[in-house]
Amino acid sequence: MQATAIILAGGKSSRMGRNKALLEIGGRTVIEMIANELQDLTSHIMIVTNSPEEYHFLHLPIVEDEWKGMGPLAGIHAGLSHSKTEKNLIVACDMPFISAEVGRILLEGLEDGFQVVIPDMEGQLHPLYAAYHKNILPWITQSMNRQQLSIHRFLENMPVKIMKEGDFMSSHYILKDTDFFNMNNRHAFLHALNIYKGSEGISFPESNGS
Repeated sequence: MQATAIILAGGKSSRMGRNKALLEIGGRTVIEMIANELQDLTSHIMIVTNSPEEYHFLHLPIVEDEWKGMGPLAGIHAGLSHSKTEKNLIVACDMPFISAEVGRILLEGLEDGFQVVIPDMEGQLHPLYAAYHKNILPWITQSMNRQQLSIHRFLENMPVKIMKEGDFMSSHYILKDTDFFNMNNRHAFLHALNIYKGSEGISFPESNGS
């Protein structure tokens, strides 16, 4: 597919205490797992990070935020600015079990005239595993210039397609809980390790943010 996958690796990982993208699951870093899965979707993959030296081992194009320290909308801006394709898949660096097939369905949704296609899992939107058309870049630039950094607020003014479970089923894909699993803290990382090992019924106490 003629599209670019943009992995956002600019977060501070304050709740995890370590760089989430470089945590290892099954002998591979999380960001390697993501990049390997996305290779089934497109050969155009880039990393957005303000610590480029940490990701040279991936041998992928790396770009930095123009607006540093201003959150994920700045990362989306950087990725779209350097993308050479109209269709783009934004992916957070803490989602080790993403599905390339989900990404394909999201990108195909842009063909219906929408500027952004976002999955909705049980009422929760996932703007950091979503498809974005490059032509929204001027509007993101405008938001950044105005210091309006909320992705959700930005999307309120965009033609957005919300993809619910039934929409994925119509595309012959059954969503899995792991498709949008993200690791915000050490408990979630432990859960990810157990998912990888094939464990079932594992639950962890609520995190206190550490």
